[in-house]
Formats: sequence, C-alpha cells, structure tokens
Amino acid sequence: MTEPKQIATLPPNEEIRQEVPRSPRTGEPPRPVLVAIAAVALYLAAAALAVVYGIRWWEAAHPETYPTSARLLEWVQPEPGRWLSLALEGVFAGALVLAAGACGVVGFQAWNGWRWSRWAGLVALGFVGGFVAIVDDWAFVGLGLAAIGVTLLFLPPVTRYFQRWAAVRAEQPAPYRRPSQIHYGRLPRFR
Repeated sequence: MTEPKQIATLPPNEEIRQEVPRSPRTGEPPRPVLVAIAAVALYLAAAALAVVYGIRWWEAAHPETYPTSARLLEWVQPEPGRWLSLALEGVFAGALVLAAGACGVVGFQAWNGWRWSRWAGLVALGFVGGFVAIVDDWAFVGLGLAAIGVTLLFLPPVTRYFQRWAAVRAEQPAPYRRPSQIHYGRLPRFR
C-alpha cells in the first residue's frame, strides 16, 4: 500500500496574521502615492484660494475697481469706507481662513492617517464652495484642486492606509514592569 500524500501548505501571509507592514525608516505604515497627491492638491487649493483673495484685496484697494472686486460686493453695493464695506472685508478674510485652513488641515491629517479627514474634506469642499460663491470665478481653481484631493481620499488604497494606521494606533505598548530589585551605588562588578 502507498502512504497517503501530505497536503502542502504555505506559510500564512501578512493579511492572515494581520500584521501591519511598516516602513523600516519611520516605523509607520507606508504611504500610498495617492495620499501624497491628495495632500499636495489640498495644499495647492489653499494656496490658490490665498492668491485669489490677494488679487481681490488688491482690486478692492483701488476705488475704480472696488465695486467689482468680489461677487458679494456687486450684490450688496456698499459705499467704500463705510461700516458695511469694512464688515464685508472681514467676511472675506474669515471665509478665506475657513476655506484655506480647512483644506490645509484635511491634507495634513490625511497624511498622518486619520480616517476622519475624509469627512472633514467634504466640509472643506463646502467652505471652498462658499468662498467661490462670494468672491470670484478664479476661486474655482481652488475648488477643483480641493475636489481632486478629497476624491482621492475615498479611493481603496487610501482606505487601506487609514485602516493600517488605525491598527498601529490600537496597539498597546508593553506596560511598565517594576524591577524586582533596585541597586544604588556602584555595581558589584565594578567594586
């Protein structure tokens, strides 16, 4: 009689053992290229919004171009130098801080692997859309860059990256163990 054949098996791979691959240099999960592209797109969106605001501010500084320097100023038509025009300048600055700041925060937190940055990206798109609505059509450049960055955060490789970061953050470090004996003074081997 012949002996029964043994079933050949392979060693378990990383997915079965649920080990998170880590970068040997940083100890963090390796970042997919899409995360880098998304972060750069969101940073560029913030920069584009700041440039649009700067151009709008420059136009508002000159009396001949002030009434057409922003869409909201065309709608309200305030008298230059009065309280309403000054309040609207504060609104423009606040809208820039919200929109560009939200894009920057989302890009930075996505780079750091926080899953909530995807949903914060949708909020950032809303802020950028509001900025576009009250300022100028040139702000659509920032909206497009922000939309590209936020869309990339919802792709499967980025989702796996966020899951790996969640697993790394869930690991508990070894608790402190009090030594059984504490020796003060010179060690015995040096006496």
